[in-house]
Amino acid sequence: MSELMNVIKARRSTRAFKPELPPKDQVMQLVEAAEWAPSGMGKFLWHFTVVYSAEKSYALARAVAEADNRGPDYNFYGAPVQVIISYKRDEHHAFVDGAAAMENLLLMATGLGLGTCWINQLRECCDDAKVRALLTEYGVPEDHIVVCSAAVGYTAKETPAKPRKEGVVSFTE
Repeated sequence: MSELMNVIKARRSTRAFKPELPPKDQVMQLVEAAEWAPSGMGKFLWHFTVVYSAEKSYALARAVAEADNRGPDYNFYGAPVQVIISYKRDEHHAFVDGAAAMENLLLMATGLGLGTCWINQLRECCDDAKVRALLTEYGVPEDHIVVCSAAVGYTAKETPAKPRKEGVVSFTE
């Protein structure tokens, strides 16, 4: 099996992170991997915002929890780093481009031994006043929406693999 396939099969969503920050150069390798994702019509209109602070990550999680009624324990699983992928509002390829970039990021993190979790909730409430204020403060352009984000850090507790469905491929010649 190829090394890439091994990384693909090893990737898990981390549900518990250690508090220490991973090295900045590793986090920037994740962003570089995301930047190399394909983009619809070659537009590459995304913006990557790295929140490299457990305190700021937690503040953002609390704002999301309040906006989305997530409760007092919601904290992006304690991840000290967030990588936010945003895109120009109303751009046709925003979500598919963001998903491609996110997958590259997640796979690179696995290859580097970092844990990740794709965070969807930020996308749903990125225009809430408190959430938007933090996003703007952290560097997300005001004319962008969040299309996806990743919680990043060292895994505190391994997540077991989930069974895969069979029979989901049709192949014809």
